Amino acid sequence: MRQGKASVASRSLPCLNKNNSIGSTTAPVKWGWQADTAEAVEARLNEFTTVHRKSAYVLQLNVKSFIDRHGIDRVGFLTLTFADDVKDPKEAQRRFNSLRTNFLKHHYKQYIRVVERTKTGRIHYHLLVACKENIRRGLNFRQIAARNYKSANAAIRGHWARLREAMGKYGFGRSELMPVKTNSKGLANYIAKYIGKHINARISADKGVRLCQTSQDKGFRWKIATSGFQFVSEGSKQWRQKLAKWVQEWDSYFFYKTLKGNKVLGEPQNYISITEDNFLERLKEELGSKWAYKNREAIAATPI
Repeated sequence: MRQGKASVASRSLPCLNKNNSIGSTTAPVKWGWQADTAEAVEARLNEFTTVHRKSAYVLQLNVKSFIDRHGIDRVGFLTLTFADDVKDPKEAQRRFNSLRTNFLKHHYKQYIRVVERTKTGRIHYHLLVACKENIRRGLNFRQIAARNYKSANAAIRGHWARLREAMGKYGFGRSELMPVKTNSKGLANYIAKYIGKHINARISADKGVRLCQTSQDKGFRWKIATSGFQFVSEGSKQWRQKLAKWVQEWDSYFFYKTLKGNKVLGEPQNYISITEDNFLERLKEELGSKWAYKNREAIAATPI
């Protein structure tokens, strides 16, 4: 709390020198944003953004950790396609939820799943699953590629039979489970590329769809990374500096607005500063829950 404007310049804001207060008595541009045209929305669907780069990077780390944790001999690469031409992500997720609840949790309790939309628009899934048995022993990958399955051991044959029997119950068609051919790092890089392939074929219905999903159990120790981080780069540094200055402009405006309003009403001139600790909540209260998205262009245009 504070009583006067003398402390405007001393407030703590993200990545901001404490002596840079603007002291504005007029509102900054509320947002340099207008409702996007259909063409603009469509164009952004296939952009490989920083969010997607984060997802791909986190996926690489978790895939490598998954294989290192379970052992390459007991990890399978499972591809699931639908029996029909499924293009609706909600329908695809509905079927996967049923599969997860009734089948995966009994046979493949630990998995990493990636969604891919093909160029034809069809959706299918790629999963990394942990198996109880060694499914790699004796397998000749060249023979398998030539559709000669004589080298497949009894363990992986059991998985194939179980998958064939179950998939139709949940609306899936073809399934393919294969041992990991390369090392953990190689497969991690390979699977991460599916995110880029999906983005290239993405449609408006895919907005908000999770690209990656993992089995949920806090006891599993292989999940070592999440996307709650920022890359260390000049661009991200400049964005934080611009955001800090933009937030400070709003803080100064809200302060003078409150000061003026309370003076008219004869109320105490108290104001809660916007700080590094509360700016997310304060701006949500003042500008709405989508303040960052709607103001992204105004923030990016803020001089530093």
